[in-house]
Amino acid sequence: MPVDAEVSLSLSRPQLEALIFGGFTESFGRYTQDSPVVPDVWLEYGERKCSRVDLLLTPFKDASPAELANQVKGRLRDHGSVEQPVDIAYTESYVAAKLSLRDLLVGALPLSNWWREHVLRTDPGEGRVRPEDVLRGFMTEHRRADMRSRGHLLWLMRLVGGLLHPRPGDRDAPPPPDEVLLEESLPILVDAWETEQAGGPALWLVSRNRLAYAALWRSRLAVKADAANRVFELDCRDLRWAVIDSGIDARLPAFRRRPPGSGSSAGHRADAPWASQSRVVATYDFRRLRALSAPELEPSGASGLSPPDAVTSQPELQGRVDDLRSDLKRGRSVDWDLLEPLLRVPHDHRYEPPPHDHGTRVAGVLAADWRAGEGTPRGHDIVGICPNLELYDLRVLDERGEGEEFAILAALQFIRHLNASGDRFLVQGANLSLSLRHEVKAYACGRTPVCEESERLVANGTVVVAAAGNEGYVQFSTPRGPVDGYRAISITDPGNAEGVITVGATHRMQPHTYGVSYFSSRGPTGDGRAKPDLVAPGEKIHAPTLDGGVVNFDGTSAAAPHVSGAAALILARNRELVGRPNHVKRVLCDTATDLGRERDFQGHGMVDVLRALQAL
Repeated sequence: MPVDAEVSLSLSRPQLEALIFGGFTESFGRYTQDSPVVPDVWLEYGERKCSRVDLLLTPFKDASPAELANQVKGRLRDHGSVEQPVDIAYTESYVAAKLSLRDLLVGALPLSNWWREHVLRTDPGEGRVRPEDVLRGFMTEHRRADMRSRGHLLWLMRLVGGLLHPRPGDRDAPPPPDEVLLEESLPILVDAWETEQAGGPALWLVSRNRLAYAALWRSRLAVKADAANRVFELDCRDLRWAVIDSGIDARLPAFRRRPPGSGSSAGHRADAPWASQSRVVATYDFRRLRALSAPELEPSGASGLSPPDAVTSQPELQGRVDDLRSDLKRGRSVDWDLLEPLLRVPHDHRYEPPPHDHGTRVAGVLAADWRAGEGTPRGHDIVGICPNLELYDLRVLDERGEGEEFAILAALQFIRHLNASGDRFLVQGANLSLSLRHEVKAYACGRTPVCEESERLVANGTVVVAAAGNEGYVQFSTPRGPVDGYRAISITDPGNAEGVITVGATHRMQPHTYGVSYFSSRGPTGDGRAKPDLVAPGEKIHAPTLDGGVVNFDGTSAAAPHVSGAAALILARNRELVGRPNHVKRVLCDTATDLGRERDFQGHGMVDVLRALQAL
């Protein structure tokens, strides 16, 4: 059976977990496994959701992403594993690759130190024991005990055999004997065995390129942003915040720049081009990056990864595409200066509106300024926490409100690049109103790629605010039918990162009465740290939408930009704190309003902008 073929019926989840967490040398079940491939990758292949799985490859400590990507591609070419260019791209820290099971085993896993130390292990007096020798010894009764010392290789052979074994009948039927599974794996592992690796290991970890989900203005009163602005008359016009989301519609009146001193019903010039008035200073589409950074692909796009039309339609950019791919073919590091114009969405007649309105809503909570006299749909002011804050629109989510982790990692790295490019910070903060579900058996909590990249951005001096997630409510299945309930330890990524300000949701007007929203994710984290850090209004929040209207907005996605706005106001009040995100976080947490709820529900309490500013 071809390894890449789709199979209609595979092993059940319990059987897959038994293969992944079982072993030949242990007489008891385990909760972890030792290979560089995290468990949810094996599960994805085992459940046969698709023949190729979108993966993130983390380089070994002495290898660069470019070196790892090129070595994987080289092995796949040498083994004839690809009939068309393989989808492999990389950023400063990670490699994204869509690989079949065979590609993973032949092209990537042999590049790991685990493969060299445990699979290719040389036995004293016997030399290197090949997979076929292990199988032959295991099937010979008097040598079976000797072969059990090859526990890592036997585990891998049995697991791969289980993933490849066709299941034409009942998926819950007992799996075949170990001997059958070992023999099933033999051809592919022999193929992986053939090529010796020169130099040191290049691969450290293989994880899934996870999907991210898009997780009053009376709420301004609840967090005292209105009082804070009246008392301190703060000006955020020279501060900039990145909204990493589905995109902000920069053409909307809610995001127009208002000249200083303009009144509540004036300030926008109707005859001026929208781009010259928008507080969305730049728009970048990181969904393009995967196609742009696949160096083997030609502009014709035979494999469906041609450069976006928005790039190929601009002849002046074609030379940059060629230069970029030439650099990547040579294994050079990512050049953000070269990529920047390819990712930029022009603010002119070629402007592409966002594919989904989630990011526009989030940006509205943070920074809208749309007055009643300017035609607001509901006849009253639509004003965000920081009505003159400038914004960077970093698009990572698609028309369904979904996006891949690789694009989010790239957006976070790009902010670091912007802040390192000049003599001052260009972007003081970032808001991530999105969720990546934490795979408990696959990752140490707070140590996933998106959490690590968020921590790097905080260490770089940027305030990072993230939604806690909307996983606090769950419906349980019982013998008597479904039952509603609540989930603790349900914080999503990147909210599990320690340095990030993680925000849960509460009622927009009566937080003391209603407490924490039923849907809001609750702590602690899976490894026992206190999260969330704060709560903010996240129910029935009015927000602008793509068609120039206003909608009600629920979720921790709506709560996070309240805290981003509070952090921006702190920076506007005391510019000395720019570049000191941990200090900003401490001020917000120390001055929060206690709602009388458990720490794991409310964090330090509800953000209080006025008290935070008074504490400076």
